[in-house]
Amino acid sequence: MNKTQLIENLSKITNVNISKCKKVVEGLNFLIFDALKKGEEISLNRIGKFYIKSMPARQMKNPKTGRKYSVDKRKLVAFKISNNLKKSII
Repeated sequence: MNKTQLIENLSKITNVNISKCKKVVEGLNFLIFDALKKGEEISLNRIGKFYIKSMPARQMKNPKTGRKYSVDKRKLVAFKISNNLKKSII
């Protein structure tokens, strides 16, 4: 499901017009992005949580050439699925 389909389905379920649903979805996107930039965790009950994961700097090896190179430390956005969602999918 893409963003347009999400907005359309949300409009059908809630009986709210599409333009208002679009504002809600875009506002939710903004809030999630902003919270992650600040290093906050976003927890959505029965779905899961988004959080920032720090990856340390490390040495890597190209398996094809054998050449070693270093990768700087970095931050990644991670998602942990809730047990409720996991059980409903499996």
